Amino acid sequence: MTERYEGISIAGRGARDSRPTARLLRMISRYTGPEAGVVERQLPFVLVYLAAMVVLRALPDIVTRPGLVVASASLAIAVTLLALVLPWRSLPAWAGDLLPVGSLVCVALLRAGTGGQGSLFAALLFVPVITLAAQPGRRGIVLATLGAILVIFTPSLVEHGGLGRLVVARAVVVAGVACCVAVVAHETTERLRVRNAALNRLQVEQQRLLDLVRADAELIAREAAGRDAAYAQLVSVIDSATEQAIIATDADGMVQVFNAGAERLLGYAQGSVVGRVRLTQFHDPDELAERYAELFDHPVRGEGEQRDRRLLEAVAAPSRAHGAVRDWTYVAKDGTAKTVRLAVTRRHATGDADGGYVVVATDVTAEREAAALKDAFVGLVSHELRTPLTAMLGYLELLQDGPDPLTDDQRADLAVVERNARRQLRLVSDLLLTVQVEAGRFSIVPEPVDLEEVVRSSVLSVLPVAEASRVTLTVEGTSAPLQGDALRLGQVVDNLVTNALKFTPARGRVTVTVGPDEGGGARLEVADTGMGIPPDELEQLADRFFRSSNARRAAVPGVGLGLSIAKAVIDAHGGTLGVSSTLGEGTTFTVVLPPRPPDESSQHA
Repeated sequence: MTERYEGISIAGRGARDSRPTARLLRMISRYTGPEAGVVERQLPFVLVYLAAMVVLRALPDIVTRPGLVVASASLAIAVTLLALVLPWRSLPAWAGDLLPVGSLVCVALLRAGTGGQGSLFAALLFVPVITLAAQPGRRGIVLATLGAILVIFTPSLVEHGGLGRLVVARAVVVAGVACCVAVVAHETTERLRVRNAALNRLQVEQQRLLDLVRADAELIAREAAGRDAAYAQLVSVIDSATEQAIIATDADGMVQVFNAGAERLLGYAQGSVVGRVRLTQFHDPDELAERYAELFDHPVRGEGEQRDRRLLEAVAAPSRAHGAVRDWTYVAKDGTAKTVRLAVTRRHATGDADGGYVVVATDVTAEREAAALKDAFVGLVSHELRTPLTAMLGYLELLQDGPDPLTDDQRADLAVVERNARRQLRLVSDLLLTVQVEAGRFSIVPEPVDLEEVVRSSVLSVLPVAEASRVTLTVEGTSAPLQGDALRLGQVVDNLVTNALKFTPARGRVTVTVGPDEGGGARLEVADTGMGIPPDELEQLADRFFRSSNARRAAVPGVGLGLSIAKAVIDAHGGTLGVSSTLGEGTTFTVVLPPRPPDESSQHA
């Protein structure tokens, strides 16, 4: 870029150099104009004067007064030496006029010594005239004119001591010509001076612009290098990803990037897809058309590429809905259907135009099948176990209350059976509840309830467990009335307190605090001094069947349903469940409930 600008500058300068007028003006400026120094301005006269001396050498007969010629030559030498020796830069500007004035005196003496009015060397006066005229200001014109008169008058004054009419007329004519020449030379040099000043400004500006262009070029080069490096790194990362299929498209859905993960998921080679296949061709066509109809309330219209572009809008719709993620069905090259979770991000081009889309697809086929099997298993087992367990408990009651007396050992054995049967029934009930929550059929029955009474009732039922574990269990609180389902809220308290007791070692402490919340409703805190929960596992605590790593290592009994059920109940009441924990120090669960649940929560969670 810089070389191009410099080439333009040099070419333009060469074009100007080719004009004869420009060369002449530059030559005049070089030796007489504003760019010339004192020595350079004096040099043309020195050369002309030397030529005159050569002529005198060749024609000695024209010398009429040798003394005047010697005086002229001596003065010429003196003037030249002064031009070389004196520090003209430190002297006033007018001091430079003394040298051409001295040159005019040299010409006057030379004319007087070589024939007077008929001298061959009258024309020499125009060299110092031009030099004087080239000086800034009009002072040089006046001096040049007066000098010309001096040159004409001197021979007559030397020879006759007076001035005749012819001499005066000649002086007037020569002075007029000298004045015209001085004016022309002055205007020419002024124009040169103005032009040179403008050129200097342009050169300064050109240099500034060149510096800016160089700086911009360097910046652009660095930015380009940075972008190339970033792009290469991005491509490397994308290509190295094998667990996720990463597909990038243009605005029309044509595939531009197809990484190794996409090859593994769909079975297509990168070369057979990039620039040849649209993203929508990987989707199940019936599902894609159905999703389009759901989004836009009308079936997709058009054929071929037009239809594909419209179907692409259904795939890209999640990117316009704050990055929502939704399962889709991909069809691999061999016809296998794959369930994938898509994260669609819109790329931006210049302005607000779409630059295309980046799709990250994760194969969740096995995960979804496992979840479906788990749900089916939970539902089947729950329904199949609930009825026989209920029957078992009924027969146990009949045995305990029957007419035949039982021994103490028999009653103790039946108590063990009953306790385990009720435990199994409670587990089955929890499983059924989780199925209801997943199916959206979980409901609550709100009524006036005091959360403090619910808490104290639940704590009272688990006091024997706390005593057996040698854990101090205390309740601190005041009345906290609200609208809620007392049975479901009791489940929340039971699960939180039971968990706290499980994970608190002997001689530990569990504190239950209940009371009104600042914003209305109620606030419940269950704090323990147990083993704590790793920070990276806090967000998964409410997941169904999730158990913390500490629980697994310590072999604490449980199946991981308690907190998921508590979270579902709290959500149904419109409340929040928070947790804070420090490893080795304990955990605190905080429940905040509003004064009344949302209207829809009383029907479905």
